[in-house]
Formats: sequence, structure tokens, C-alpha cells
Amino acid sequence: MNDGTDYRAILIAGTPLIDVRAPVEFQQGAMPGAINLPLMNDEERAAVGTCYKRQGPEAALELGHQRVSGEIRQQRLDAWREACRQHPQGYLCCARGGQRSHIVQQWLRESGVDYPLIKGGYKALRQAAIVATEEQVQKPIVLIGGCTGNGKTQLVQKQENGVDLEGLAHHRGSSFGRTLEPQLSQASFENLLAVTLLKKAGFTLGTGR
Repeated sequence: MNDGTDYRAILIAGTPLIDVRAPVEFQQGAMPGAINLPLMNDEERAAVGTCYKRQGPEAALELGHQRVSGEIRQQRLDAWREACRQHPQGYLCCARGGQRSHIVQQWLRESGVDYPLIKGGYKALRQAAIVATEEQVQKPIVLIGGCTGNGKTQLVQKQENGVDLEGLAHHRGSSFGRTLEPQLSQASFENLLAVTLLKKAGFTLGTGR
């Protein structure tokens, strides 16, 4: 296992990520396969953030420990422990690899579980995904286009290095609209596309059915 800084290897391997950011952050953008088990829920995060702005980091940290204590802390710790058991090769991840992932890592360690974290957090993975996409799209691309219903998607999917953009986006274009699966956020779609491109040496892009 790498030290949490070989971001491309982590992305290509589909490494499990226990994302401890608040749900609202996770919904705005996440890496493929990440599991959202937050240290603080949205309301708790907002309260701590307000305290940080008004009273400083020490008061905010104290409030955070007050909000996530007792039975709440134990329930979340149990969920993290179970996720670690199910995904022994994974990593903890917060926004920037800061206090939240370190706190969760410490609590896990105190309970007997030693689990690594992503240095730089989601922001570092996100930046690696953006750079990877920029590099990959410099390669020769074959773009499949044409009228609706003429089998473009099937053709793309038959290609060894084909990339079905609408499939990744959970959308079927202007004529047919959404699929049964909910659409990803823009950032999550971009992250998934980056990982898909990294896994393919060359690729054919499909943009419509």
C-alpha cells in the first residue's frame, strides 16, 4: 500500500475510500466507490464552522468534540470500524487531509484499528483527476456521432477502449433523458470520467444514442 500520496495509483485501482466529509460536501463531489461515513452531519458541520469564524479554531474543535460524543461518537465509530473491516485496503478521506480524517484515524487507532488516510484529502484526489483528464484528452480521440437510435452507444460499448459518456453521466441524451439511476453531480461525473480514462490506454468517446 502506498503512503496516501500516489493519487493516480489509488484512482486506477478503485481503492475504497471512507469519506468522512459532511453529506452536503459528498453530494457536491466524490470519487467513484467512496463511502460517505461523516464525522459530522451537515448541521454539526455548520455549527462548528460558524464557531470557527466567530471564536477561532480551539473553540470550534471543542464544540466539535461536544457535538460528536457519547452514543453518537460510538455509533459513528462502529460504522467506521465495520467499513474498515469490509475494506481493509482502503483509506480515510476528508476535504484536505486535515483534522477530520486525523480525528477519525486517531479514534480508530484508540479502538485497535490502524487505518491510513489520503494525504491532501479529496482536494488532492480531485486535482489529480483533473490533471489526468487534461493529459488523456490530448491523445487521439475517435468521436462517434449520428442520429438518435442508430446504435452509437452499442458501437462504443463494443470497443475495448470505448468510453460511454452518457452511461457515465446516467443520462440518455436530449431525446430520451435520464436513466433510472440518479445523475451524478458535475464534479463526481468528472472524477468518474478521469478514472475511466486512466484505466484505458486509448479510447473511443460516445456522446449519444
